[in-house]
Amino acid sequence: MQLFYLPNLSEATFEFSEEESKHCIRVLRNKKGDKITLIDGKGTEAIGIIISDNPKKCSGEIIQRVLHEPNRNYQLHIAIAPTKNFERIEWMLEKCIEMGVDEISFIETSNSERSKINLERCEKIAISAIKQSKQFYLPRILPIQSFQSFLVQTEAIKNKWIAWCESEKTGYLSKQITSIENSQNLVCIGPEGDFTPQEIEAAQAHNFAPCSLGPNILRSETAAVLATALFSAKANG
Repeated sequence: MQLFYLPNLSEATFEFSEEESKHCIRVLRNKKGDKITLIDGKGTEAIGIIISDNPKKCSGEIIQRVLHEPNRNYQLHIAIAPTKNFERIEWMLEKCIEMGVDEISFIETSNSERSKINLERCEKIAISAIKQSKQFYLPRILPIQSFQSFLVQTEAIKNKWIAWCESEKTGYLSKQITSIENSQNLVCIGPEGDFTPQEIEAAQAHNFAPCSLGPNILRSETAAVLATALFSAKANG
């Protein structure tokens, strides 16, 4: 089943952007009268019939809607300091979203290599990932912000971890994840140079628990994917 994304499915008709129209008509060879499946990233799945198969402005009529509940019994928020090579972060976004994540924040830390991100590009990757993995909810992707301001915004979350390479001082995240049903969870991943001791202390002051992701030193984006996978395995184990 091929999914098409439109942020608003409340109207009786739909019209794709030029990019989505080209993909629908020229790449997938859909034509007038064909039924297609649309999602809005907010839980709605709709069935539409193509009325105009113009490859620059495909449009049609919506004939059915279904609202889906989230398919996970927990919420996961990943915060990460983006690396200099942003292609690796794009890969991370794709894989984390395919496995299941609700929110992704970018943070700027003392050892950060990057202070800007292309949020529009990130959102395109997120849309592509939910379409590929047949999901109905689009994760929130937040602009980059300072680590300190991010910490202040996490007060309401109870289950919070910060990955730290000083593994002899921490326990494995896999051991610290217990019951996650109906829970909010946040894992913070640092830059290639890791968090500073001062940043770890600041996180602990905001009730973050330092954790290790294993005995090996991981790249930042690998660490984020592993953290996401641990929660997915816990929920489905």
